[in-house]
Amino acid sequence: ARAAMPFVPAWWAALKGQHSVLGIFGSYGGEEEQPFTTRERCLCLGMGLGCTWISVFVKHAVRVARDDLVELPQGFGYHVDTVLCAMAGAALNLFIGKSLVKTVLKRDWDSRKGIKGHVSMCASVWASVLAFGSLAHALNVAVQRPSEVSMQLFHKWMHSLAMHLAVVEPAKIALAVLGGLAVERVR
Repeated sequence: ARAAMPFVPAWWAALKGQHSVLGIFGSYGGEEEQPFTTRERCLCLGMGLGCTWISVFVKHAVRVARDDLVELPQGFGYHVDTVLCAMAGAALNLFIGKSLVKTVLKRDWDSRKGIKGHVSMCASVWASVLAFGSLAHALNVAVQRPSEVSMQLFHKWMHSLAMHLAVVEPAKIALAVLGGLAVERVR
């Protein structure tokens, strides 16, 4: 129990600064201006929401396009599906460039001129396009698809978001903190 003591405060501090939602509240209203602004954090959250929507929709489209190849026991399949959607959302975040965009936005390049300023602007534009494009697609699905299909997709999206924000993201941050503490201990 004593070994976990430095982990908990370090993890909580990291959550407040790095988590998609907690980081927004942690950066809002501060007296000093931060390089990773509240607006930029909101763009990254929007990208995460969009990536999760895309992963849920793609999973649905693949499921519709193919007959179920693997049958899981009743009730168990839904939870496996939710975890897979959360993991697919995290992988999509990586491939779509959420991590890269977040890295660029954290560097405060928007206040600079030249190539770094342009890179920061492109990152912000890409984050906006992905977030609002995903929102437009979700609204299109709500209007164009039968309500039982769209409600099922939105329900899965909400569960996947909850899994991503409450489990996957805190676990990733915890692993990073544990890695940092392990390196400190070895030194």
